[in-house]
Amino acid sequence: MDVSFLTARQHDLKLPKQIKDKALASLVSSQPNASHRSIEEAPFRRMYDFWFASVLWAEHADMEPISGSKTEKFIAAGPTPADAKLDSWMLELLLLIAVRRLEPDVNTLPEPGDVFKLANELAAAGAPRLIDEIERRSDLMEPRLYTTSELFREAAGVGKESSRAKR
Repeated sequence: MDVSFLTARQHDLKLPKQIKDKALASLVSSQPNASHRSIEEAPFRRMYDFWFASVLWAEHADMEPISGSKTEKFIAAGPTPADAKLDSWMLELLLLIAVRRLEPDVNTLPEPGDVFKLANELAAAGAPRLIDEIERRSDLMEPRLYTTSELFREAAGVGKESSRAKR
């Protein structure tokens, strides 16, 4: 599916400042102050990877989007060289989530601005819970990458708990 229309113009990616700062400090590895951290300790390579995971976390938990919260732009997704280039599969998932949540008529696609507005509101809802869950499960013996990976495997139904339940 061609989803390039979603980023034909710029759309800001946003999170609440406190959450953004916390993610940058401990979970995102591609920051100048985090160059000494490995991907195992900071499992998200880019801030927008964390943002996207937060959207998915909120969607999986069927959380209500948080609208009207004070958020801060950390990058724009769009066509210019300075913009984040979201992978097409990411854009497809954002579009599918928006169709499910915004459009009762599946033959109508939501406007790109509405897709990103919803995604930012879902990220605002999912990010604090995702951080809490990663921190709750993390320990000194297991890198955060593995903890994060296991969280999403369980959410998808392929984790340790779901494989035990199938037996």
